[in-house]
Amino acid sequence: MRIVLDTNVFISGVFFTGPPSDFLKEWRDGKVQVLVSPSILDEYQRIGAELALQFRDVDLKPFLDLFKSA
Repeated sequence: MRIVLDTNVFISGVFFTGPPSDFLKEWRDGKVQVLVSPSILDEYQRIGAELALQFRDVDLKPFLDLFKSA
């Protein structure tokens, strides 16, 4: 299955628990394919960087690296 994750869903999945994090687990496990455009990826990075200032123990990089390996 291919999905496009809204920025709120992606960021919530990275920084918090609940259904959005379940989507990311399915993606990491190769059960779904996340489709992303360059502008969406830029938005993920921008919003993630802002939240990383508040949540310093969360690392967004492994999730962003998944897009590079796809």
